[in-house]
Amino acid sequence: MAEAAQKEREPKGVAGYVSPYPYVEKLQPRMDERLDRQVPRGGQFCGFCYGLLRKDAERCSFCKKSLAEAGVADSIPQDVLRAYLAKKKTEERWVHMGAFLGLIIATFLFLYLVAWAPGFLGHPGVALAVLIGGGYVLAQLFGPLLGAQIGYRRGSRKRDKMWAKWLEQREQSGTAP
Repeated sequence: MAEAAQKEREPKGVAGYVSPYPYVEKLQPRMDERLDRQVPRGGQFCGFCYGLLRKDAERCSFCKKSLAEAGVADSIPQDVLRAYLAKKKTEERWVHMGAFLGLIIATFLFLYLVAWAPGFLGHPGVALAVLIGGGYVLAQLFGPLLGAQIGYRRGSRKRDKMWAKWLEQREQSGTAP
């Protein structure tokens, strides 16, 4: 019974989020490269998930669909790229906001130490060390550690919602693979 409770409490997925579209999660780094213009626009892409294909591929390595069923596209639609960009931007925003929050807290702590702290703590050298060291530690704590968790979950949900909408629109327009 304790084992079942322990398994229930274990986080699932990355940062506690499991995407209903696992192939989209696998494609995120590849689409980030495309968004950052590190890879060319053209190529051979899966007609369903838009993963880059090898020349001799018969199945997509991301969504596992047969290319005879999914088809082949020569470019990635802008709406698909926007979904991946939304995830990336949301995650970046949360990381940056968290890091700035850490720096703001360190700044207020510095001002408190300089203006009101008694004795040794009121020395400007101690306050400067708190500003620099504390600013770094708090920025790391609130940015990459906490902000990234929140940003990842929110960005992934936003991307998955946009992907679901894309799939729905594609089916309604009759261009489904």
